[in-house]
Amino acid sequence: MADLLSQMADATQATEPASSAHKVARNLARSFAVYGIANFAIRALNFLLLIVYARYLQPHDYGIIYMAEIVAAFFVIFEGLSIDSALQRLYFQHNQDAEELRSYLGSSIRFGLVWMLLLLALVLVAGRGLQSYLPASVPFFPYIAMAICTATTVQAIQYRLAIYQAARRPGAYVLLSGILTILTAACCLYEVIVRHGGALGMMRGKLIAALIVFFLATWSMRALLFARFHWKFVRETLSFGLPLIPHLMMASGLVVADRFILEHYRDLSEVGIYSLAYTFGMVMYIVTQSLSQAWLPLFFELAAEREKNHQMLSRICSGLAVLLTALACLGILLSPLFVHSFLDYRYQAAAHIVPSIVMGYLFHALFSLFDLSILQTKRTVSVFMISLAAFLINLILNFIMIPRWGMYGAAWATMIGYAAEAIGAFLLAQRFFSLKYRVPQILIAIAVAGGALRLSQLSVMLTWHGFPLIISAALSLGLIAFIIKRDLRGIFDVLMERRLS
Repeated sequence: MADLLSQMADATQATEPASSAHKVARNLARSFAVYGIANFAIRALNFLLLIVYARYLQPHDYGIIYMAEIVAAFFVIFEGLSIDSALQRLYFQHNQDAEELRSYLGSSIRFGLVWMLLLLALVLVAGRGLQSYLPASVPFFPYIAMAICTATTVQAIQYRLAIYQAARRPGAYVLLSGILTILTAACCLYEVIVRHGGALGMMRGKLIAALIVFFLATWSMRALLFARFHWKFVRETLSFGLPLIPHLMMASGLVVADRFILEHYRDLSEVGIYSLAYTFGMVMYIVTQSLSQAWLPLFFELAAEREKNHQMLSRICSGLAVLLTALACLGILLSPLFVHSFLDYRYQAAAHIVPSIVMGYLFHALFSLFDLSILQTKRTVSVFMISLAAFLINLILNFIMIPRWGMYGAAWATMIGYAAEAIGAFLLAQRFFSLKYRVPQILIAIAVAGGALRLSQLSVMLTWHGFPLIISAALSLGLIAFIIKRDLRGIFDVLMERRLS
């Protein structure tokens, strides 16, 4: 996969200096390889653990866990103030002066940590009073309170990770993420399997692991935390981050509104099955996250010289869009086979839900790709408008579809909402920071993914040990490769010229 990314960027040499294109390709491929391998390893471990947990936790337990964590996710939006996103973008405005960068990072992080601590204390004190205003039926104490503490701690760790990403230190990023994953797995296994703690044990294990890693991350940032404090840097960070809060609320609402509506019309067991399916469908999000982690700093650096790098940016972004679609086809067609083969019989209904969620995350991946152009121009308010429109579409469809089709309707409503989000981001990105995307090829590739989604819903595809699904996946990838055969031929020619030279 890393070689393919490198090859796509190499193809830009027809119009760009060879050394420049090759450097971008090498950096992107190396970073994506590190992030991708680490993220997939972490997710693979989590998937294996889910198979184990599914034998010790009831669907009702999963319903409690996910509903509590959803409420916590909303609280942490206000605690985080999008400071981590600001660090990733504004890092490049101060990295010419090491002392200035240190002061900027230290000022922003110290403010963020103090703010989170104060808001967390306020929420915990007012917790019982907030219970009546929450849409979830899960008790605030101990479930929601514990989930909020965990989410706050993880958000603080995210500051350290954001700096690693901006500084292009994927190895350090992966190390800290890996420590958090392994500790979380160990603590949760002990609490769920050894102590038979159920839902509460799972949540307690996550909190213990997050606290340990938080102290490690804080210790690694001690030099920044003692840097000179300047309010001007805090104001700069907040001016970028605060407009993103409404966007994050709408984006989170787009993800979680279906759980609340589903709980209203059905029960926590169905919420648990749907949420577990969502977790498996997030394998597409892992791909997006890995690409974003690798591509984000490179994009912002190249975009700083737009006229010089315009053609390169256009070719690479188009190639990434088609690559994401090809990977989505794999996820759509192979996920039912995985669910059918490995999950406990109580969760078999997830086999027809995961493909729709993967398709939804494909659209979200495209949104994230287009969104970089909007963030480059600092039009963060526009991101909120896109998310608001997508959220309203998703909300309306959830109320229409969930009463009739339950969790299946929720999955389709979310997919359509993400599609609206991607379209809106593309239109605004082309207005603010236009790139020459190869739209026909991208649309045809998405159509192939749509056909794969239809096939995944057919029961006959699971016959003969899922052999029809495997064949369909191979054919889908072949069809997408045929669609972009001209680009592949160009890449091959470039590689042959290099070998001959």
